[in-house]
Amino acid sequence: MTKAGNKLDNRRGLSSINVGQYSIYIVAVVAFLFLSFTRPNFFRYTNIYSLVFGLSMEFLLVIGITLLLIMGEVDLSIGSVYAFAGVFTGMLVYELEIPLIISILICLIATGAIGFINGFLVVRFRANSLMITIGTMILFRGLADVLINFLKGITYPYEYRAIANFKILNINFTIFLMFIVIVGLEYLLVNHASFRKLYYIGENKLSAKIYGVRVERVKHTVFIITSMTAGLAGILGASRSGQTVWNTGQGLEFKMITAAILGGASLFGGKGSVVKSLFGLFLLTIILNGLVMYNVDPVWTDVVVGFVLILAIVFDTRINREKLVF
Repeated sequence: MTKAGNKLDNRRGLSSINVGQYSIYIVAVVAFLFLSFTRPNFFRYTNIYSLVFGLSMEFLLVIGITLLLIMGEVDLSIGSVYAFAGVFTGMLVYELEIPLIISILICLIATGAIGFINGFLVVRFRANSLMITIGTMILFRGLADVLINFLKGITYPYEYRAIANFKILNINFTIFLMFIVIVGLEYLLVNHASFRKLYYIGENKLSAKIYGVRVERVKHTVFIITSMTAGLAGILGASRSGQTVWNTGQGLEFKMITAAILGGASLFGGKGSVVKSLFGLFLLTIILNGLVMYNVDPVWTDVVVGFVLILAIVFDTRINREKLVF
């Protein structure tokens, strides 16, 4: 092949990579601008702030899912863990009158144990993470419903409700937390050798082992982190709602997977960015908010998320079909 041909191919490859790298940002901005121009209420400060505040309640969930997808794993129990953690902490504070800080620590230890079990079963028995976490999803959804039924719609104590409402410079602290954590973690994923191991595992687990990566330990650790971040998100979400709510966290696991795939993560592993996953979640949030602005019945929410998830998986499969093993 001629040098000119090589240069042309390289330029085409670079161009396609650039489009892929920035597509989620472009689509999110286009959706934002479209709604801003077509729905006057969308661009109001109160609505935009509410959207960003909502993201700051859920960003911890999309972080965990992204880290797992990078390794080629998944956790469908995060929505149930989210619900369980919020109501479990509320029960400790309200019913048992345990101090808030201690209640939160107990809850995080409990959710960490859930992740430990998930990771242990996946690593020790080489079980499919999808199937294992479907089991824990059902289990802890049931436990969350039991606790919600036990508490019978109580309002959480003020100190618990005050967590999500704590503000710095008149801005909820969770918004600052979101940006700090996302930027910091993205930096580590790109530049730190320990975090790059996640990509090596996702790209080729056997090669990662050959080069000294302790694959089982890394996977186990990330499962624990994912459950703990889901638990912390659940505590923040319950603090924001201020009371027990039926079906809390329902479908969050699929929403987060959709957001991560929209952001470039792959079900086949080896790809992912927490910043892009956040933009994927932002895009989904804009779409769902747009449905409200256009007076679409809320019952269509799951239909939209499901449709977007199907499209994302189809595109992900087509792009990464070379990793399929028949």
